[in-house]
Amino acid sequence: MLEIIIVIAVLAVIITIGSQTIFVSLRSNKTAGERDSALKLAEETFEAVRMVVAENWLDLYKPPDGTGDPVTGKGSSSHYYPGQSDGKWVLQSGDDSVKVGDITYTRYFSIDNVSRDSNKDIEAVYNSSNDDPSTQKISVTISSSNISDVTATEYVFRWRNKVCQKTDWSGGKTYPTDNAETCSSGVNTYYNDDGNIDNAGGSIKLTQ
Repeated sequence: MLEIIIVIAVLAVIITIGSQTIFVSLRSNKTAGERDSALKLAEETFEAVRMVVAENWLDLYKPPDGTGDPVTGKGSSSHYYPGQSDGKWVLQSGDDSVKVGDITYTRYFSIDNVSRDSNKDIEAVYNSSNDDPSTQKISVTISSSNISDVTATEYVFRWRNKVCQKTDWSGGKTYPTDNAETCSSGVNTYYNDDGNIDNAGGSIKLTQ
């Protein structure tokens, strides 16, 4: 009788430990799956931002639609998320709620200005005196109630700058508007001069 009781006790312990192991394993797999989904949402966010940049850099530099403030509209307290409009990615203000399976995630990203030192390297701490308007820092956060926040950072660059062809230099100087010269300002104008420019005969002469 004693032997039977001992066997039953041992089996009970084994079953309990086995059940706990299975529970921990299942929970671990579920957490890993949720984290994987969060990472995919983060990558989707970066890809959407790249698409916005390719379409119109100012939408990112002056978020969310090219008319925002390039300074106060950025930083960790200013949240944006990617949305769809007419089949294109656009930026929208606030946090996004995304449901994947039976889990609801909160998604947002922030934008920071970037500065570069004399070697053209990105500075760890932003210095407005060395601002690089062609580079922006994107910080994505994905969260849910079951996992710790997933955060990721990426730098994006303005690489599709507009090139304006000027036919001659006789139309006078046209200063850029909003830090970006527009081609519509005229094809016979130039950006700026220091005076003493002679364009007679279709040539340019720089004199001191």
